[in-house]
Amino acid sequence: TVQFVGSLQKATPELSQHFAQVTLPQSRPLSKGEVLGCTAPTIEQNDCNAVVYVGDGRFHLEAIMIANPSLKAYRYDPYTKVLSSEAYAHGQMYTNRREAIEKARGAQRWGVILGTLGRQGNTNI
Repeated sequence: TVQFVGSLQKATPELSQHFAQVTLPQSRPLSKGEVLGCTAPTIEQNDCNAVVYVGDGRFHLEAIMIANPSLKAYRYDPYTKVLSSEAYAHGQMYTNRREAIEKARGAQRWGVILGTLGRQGNTNI
């Protein structure tokens, strides 16, 4: 998340000494390495075999895991200093979505709700 972007950018050269490739992906309009729950980059599997998320909680990490289901995911919490392997139940998510679609199929009226935040406040995106 945004409060750790500067630390990620400073750590990249040091991490590059230990790994073949270190990349800070970008999903515009966000900064390199920044992730929000509604805005996560899709990472080419050829370019990367794991993602390390720096932050507390799982909300933003889940966006990365949903957008990149084949990548291994790790979370480093800078407050507790714990590195953990993370997973997302993609199968359950797809099942829940299919069930919601089936339930809604018989509806005679539909409503569309647009959140006022847009993509973090930018409704032009």
